[in-house]
Amino acid sequence: MKKLLLFLLLLPALLPAQTPVASDKPLNIFTLGDSNGTFPQSWPKQLELALPRAQVFNLSKSGRTIGFVNNGDSTLNSLLVIDENLRKAAEFTKDRPFDFVVLELGTNDAKAVFADRQKEVPANLETLIRKIKTCPYPAIRQARIIIISPPPYGTKAEALPKYQGGNERVRTMAKTFQKVARRTHSLFVNGYQTPGLDINTMTADGLHLDATASRLLVAPVLAIMAR
Repeated sequence: MKKLLLFLLLLPALLPAQTPVASDKPLNIFTLGDSNGTFPQSWPKQLELALPRAQVFNLSKSGRTIGFVNNGDSTLNSLLVIDENLRKAAEFTKDRPFDFVVLELGTNDAKAVFADRQKEVPANLETLIRKIKTCPYPAIRQARIIIISPPPYGTKAEALPKYQGGNERVRTMAKTFQKVARRTHSLFVNGYQTPGLDINTMTADGLHLDATASRLLVAPVLAIMAR
């Protein structure tokens, strides 16, 4: 009997941590991200799991930047395709307004090839947000925008020439993106300082988040949505 009581007392600590359900409201969410938004364990998927009554329309794409042509592919430049993506989102949602637009971009803008163009990154983000806020679709432009700054670069990523120095660049983005959020009246989540995130143990390559890291990344987003 004593052993049973002890087990019941310890049970909550033994159970795996569950992603909190931020709200039981049927939220409508539009997400734009890079490769970290495309995997089965991605942060948009974690939003869906934590918000079972929510509708998440995800247009994340591997290699996507905010405003640079990455790998010679202009379709990866968010600014160049934002009108098309907004049209897709409007067609998807029709007359049902989006409650939130969540942006998680910047990791690819921090690549070494763009090291000399970092001053453009927050300006590009601000332009992207203003395009969303002034788009011709009322169902989108009335949504609250949440900016998630990029997570850290791990040592495995920075060991590669194309990512060298990237961690310091995304660290700076956390500061500049917060200023953009203030100027554009957007909400901000500091992905670089995600509580509990260990980029070197929660990624295989120093860049792409596993399920645990993805849940940690969206935890502050869920807190915002629960307000």
